Amino acid sequence: MLAVALAAACGGRTGTPAPDPLAGLYTASGGGGALAPVQALTKRFAELHPGVTWQVDEVGSDAAVALATAGHVDLGFVSRGLTPDEGAKLKTLSIGLSGTGVIVNAANPVKDLTKEQVRRIFAGEIKNWSQLGWENQEVKVFIREANAATRTSFESYFFGGKATYDKDASEVFELDQTLKAVGSFRASIGMATTSSRTATETTVHLVSIDGVAPTPENLVSGSYRIGRPLMLIYRPDEATLKPAIRSFLDFARSPEGQRIAAAAV
Repeated sequence: MLAVALAAACGGRTGTPAPDPLAGLYTASGGGGALAPVQALTKRFAELHPGVTWQVDEVGSDAAVALATAGHVDLGFVSRGLTPDEGAKLKTLSIGLSGTGVIVNAANPVKDLTKEQVRRIFAGEIKNWSQLGWENQEVKVFIREANAATRTSFESYFFGGKATYDKDASEVFELDQTLKAVGSFRASIGMATTSSRTATETTVHLVSIDGVAPTPENLVSGSYRIGRPLMLIYRPDEATLKPAIRSFLDFARSPEGQRIAAAAV
């Protein structure tokens, strides 16, 4: 009887897993350029810690800075550098680089444009694709919303700062809406993050700029020059962060985390 009781007691202990001290729901919000690596990192972290679940939202880099600064989310992520004022309030952790590219409809055979041609198209100085060797189609321009990291980096490179766009340009929000818009109009052109999401979208294609393709390799080497940093952002006093968030940041810094982030861009 004693042996049976001991066996039952031992069996009870081994059959009940220890509670995961990191278990819980955690929130991360940020810019679309950094969304893919953040999704990949949070997915792997949840696999390592089955009690952890994530709510990851694309809200834009500016909103992410505001939310992280105020402590309304556990973690933010951005696809641009921080301003000096923002950097004084938040810490950053690099998770790679993202490019800003030019996309056209999949039906468009144009594969390469010069920097000056892109500027003139978006400014409304080139109005028809026949001026660039394609058929007689009036160009339809799509631009990202004001203050989007994609638009800011686009304007910095192609316009040297503030841009003057074609008066008929249409404003779209976030990457998915951009891809849908450009993919829906045969003669359209737009600006987009050069992410794996963009590269694999069958309704559009990225064009080279001055003969340089917007590939991850060209971005890292610096030959493709329209790039911006991808970063996690969080409040500077790490002691006040939740244990799971501190553990996640350590994971994102690790060689495995950096490999996962790099592969997801």
